[in-house]
Amino acid sequence: MSTSTAFGPVAGGDHVPMASFEIHRRSWLYIALVVVPLILAVAYGWFAYDRRDVVLAGIAIVLFLLALAFVPSLRDVKAPLLVADEHGVRLQGSQGWIGLLWSEIEALQVLPQRGLRGPRLILLVDQTPDPYVVPLGLATDCSPGDAEVGLAQRRDAARP
Repeated sequence: MSTSTAFGPVAGGDHVPMASFEIHRRSWLYIALVVVPLILAVAYGWFAYDRRDVVLAGIAIVLFLLALAFVPSLRDVKAPLLVADEHGVRLQGSQGWIGLLWSEIEALQVLPQRGLRGPRLILLVDQTPDPYVVPLGLATDCSPGDAEVGLAQRRDAARP
């Protein structure tokens, strides 16, 4: 008996691919970081115009610039930060996407929150001196515990 996937039949029928594990940004948070300061900037701008107050105009300008600073983050708010499957991990870096096979990853560490720094996932790779870091917690839809379990399951599925 053979099973099938979206790509066709699986030979032998005993290996069914595991669903990928993804870490996404919380889109509502990034949208709020643009919309709320923008609404406040309009309100302060209206008050500044109505009262002819330079201080209120300065506050409006600062809030507008704050909203403007977060607009680039909306460009890829729906794209995942990390995708892990039985073959390896793909993560979004500053220069684009980076693909790593499980055999290339030396260690995975999930660090808890320390002070103001939120929890994060650290991938140590043999070929690079600097680790890859993925944020977890409030800004993402993944808790540290979920990341640890999800990645361990995919890594174990990759082992023969």
